[in-house]
Amino acid sequence: MLLPFYIVGLPGSGKSAVGRILKEDFGYDVIDLDDVLNVELNKGFNKILQDNGFTILRALEGKILKRFRKYDDKFIITLGTLGNLELFSGKIIYIKIPKNKYIQRINKISKKVKYINEIYEEVHTTFSQKADLVISSENKTKFEIAKIIDDFYRKNRNN
Repeated sequence: MLLPFYIVGLPGSGKSAVGRILKEDFGYDVIDLDDVLNVELNKGFNKILQDNGFTILRALEGKILKRFRKYDDKFIITLGTLGNLELFSGKIIYIKIPKNKYIQRINKISKKVKYINEIYEEVHTTFSQKADLVISSENKTKFEIAKIIDDFYRKNRNN
């Protein structure tokens, strides 16, 4: 059985853009959890963060990840909140961004987000250590990141 590949990263890391490239240019099956939120709740990441905060986003991400654990050979683009690592049943690809870019992205959405530095440190530290592939987004285009992921997928899809 081929397991899913999870693309994780903090908000602003380019996960969704990379996912679109993987789908449109490389032909992969991609599930973006932000799209799932939009369909099921009629709200996306930004609106939920504004209205409810990271705690609710984390809970929603966990519920959705549980449902998609059985989806094999797909790319699953997460929300970047770091729920429970046990919900990841396949390979984890972490797209990392500098802290200042993450903070800029979150502050564009909402100035009310609490613990912004702690969230960055928790997600960044965990995925830097636990991911099967870590990609720095610095000085790379989204297409270059997608190509790195494509190469990693081809080498690891049966492992």
